[in-house]
Amino acid sequence: MVDEVRAEKGEQTEGAALASEAGGSDEPKKEAADQNGNTSKIEKSNEEVKENTYTNLKVCFICAKPATEICDICNLVGFCSEDHKKLHRPENFCFPFMVEQKEGVGRYVVATRDIEPLELVMWDNAAALGPRMGCSPACLQCLKPADGSFRCGNCNWPVCNQKCADGNAHKIECDTLKNAKEKVEFTDFKEPHDTYRCIAPLRLLKVQEKIPEVWERLSYLMDHNEDRIKDEELWNTYQTSVNKFLKSSDPSLKDEDINRAVGLYWTNAFACANGGGQAIFPTFSFMSHSCAPNCAHSVFPNKTLALQAKTAIKAGEEFTISYISTTQGSLKRRMKLHDKWYFDCKCARCMDPTELGSFTSAHLCQVCNCPEGYVIATEAENDSAPWKCNKCGLLTPAEELNKKETEIAIDMQKVDNTSLVGFEKFHEATLTLLHPNHYLNILLKRHLVGLYSSVLSQLEAEDLERVKRYCEEVDAVYKIIDPGYQKERGTILRALCEVSKLLAKKYLNDKTETEEQFSERVKKCIELFQEGQKCMFVRVKKDPNDVSKYLVVARKDPVALSS
Repeated sequence: MVDEVRAEKGEQTEGAALASEAGGSDEPKKEAADQNGNTSKIEKSNEEVKENTYTNLKVCFICAKPATEICDICNLVGFCSEDHKKLHRPENFCFPFMVEQKEGVGRYVVATRDIEPLELVMWDNAAALGPRMGCSPACLQCLKPADGSFRCGNCNWPVCNQKCADGNAHKIECDTLKNAKEKVEFTDFKEPHDTYRCIAPLRLLKVQEKIPEVWERLSYLMDHNEDRIKDEELWNTYQTSVNKFLKSSDPSLKDEDINRAVGLYWTNAFACANGGGQAIFPTFSFMSHSCAPNCAHSVFPNKTLALQAKTAIKAGEEFTISYISTTQGSLKRRMKLHDKWYFDCKCARCMDPTELGSFTSAHLCQVCNCPEGYVIATEAENDSAPWKCNKCGLLTPAEELNKKETEIAIDMQKVDNTSLVGFEKFHEATLTLLHPNHYLNILLKRHLVGLYSSVLSQLEAEDLERVKRYCEEVDAVYKIIDPGYQKERGTILRALCEVSKLLAKKYLNDKTETEEQFSERVKKCIELFQEGQKCMFVRVKKDPNDVSKYLVVARKDPVALSS
């Protein structure tokens, strides 16, 4: 189950440990027909398609090979094999998506029916999980930072204790590391250690060897090796720290397979374990990027990922996530996406110079000094094109604006993190340079709300109104660039609820408002609280029955894929 952390009992073989990592089991699995009823043959594809649905029953929903069956529960997808049938309906729950492919885009995921906000779209088990590439020394079992005080008695790599040394995750690579001809030196436990780049790819190569059905699912993913090799310095680092080291440990390994494993991780890995690890989720990796995504995801301790809709999504519409933080300007977002994933984003937000009316990248013109003189992009698809003031027409190089944003961000980091006065003064200064909705101003307001939250009861009405305005301005931007239910918006709504409650009490006690006005404010507070609660939790599958269909759990803090 998604909401359970399965404790493994007794000793396991390396293959069993890998199965556990990939979400599998040594025990015989029940046939899907036992849960789903009698299977349905492909003749059903000629039936009339249901209203508010989108499907193609002639092909497998995951690999696009000719379908041999269709799901007799939802009748919305076809599949070519029993393995792919179980990917669609693993635990009495039909996943409402199918994978399509488009030239120039690759594979992407669309809804097979209308999806409601907060609806569970899929869950996926990690194919492999390991430490971040190029991290400082970490325990190979739990991925916590290592200090070198304890080593695995077999391979001599740092771990926390004997329990971690005997753990199933570390068991996957332990013997291979033991056989390395060149022993690794661990002296500095604070700085990045290049040899750690080999662990995650090695675990993935073990999946190729031991769990071919999982490796088959990874075959549909891109590795961008043709792009990565152009960065000669980084490519050579991997050839030395990964290829050379792994081949010295296991001569049967081939460069082609190692490069494939490294490329898969580089392109598709998702940060987890509080940012200390990275994992590949085979089906989730099909998800496309948008700078204003309609889905959010959470990772659970049993290495399972749940994907949830943040907004209403129509049948046939693409499911999207954001590979990076949405609270960034277009210049930095597009540069990060190009450098890491080798594509130029063409989402609706990126293609609009005003970013859907959010103005999260707009600067204030310093020449015409007009209150609404906003400097915005002239060519959305050309990152090197100059930006122009929409009032006086003055052109400014994009590089100059990017540099200014970097300087402001660096100066922001120098402000005492706990100083309300310091951040208020800094915010006043940035309001003369950047649009009020510029992402740096949004970050400032968000931080100020956090600082004020601990002293709200001490504030006068004037200060409370300012905090309320900050909350409303941040929420208004979130509704555009990260719409729907997501945790950061939930935090802001909770703060807005609290400050609104205090204002309601204060205005009633001061007799500046009537009891009727007070009641209206209370109703608004309740609505804010309920909306905030929806942002803070994710529904995951619990039991295979209609009565207890979902378990509600706290949403995990989002971690950018590029972490």
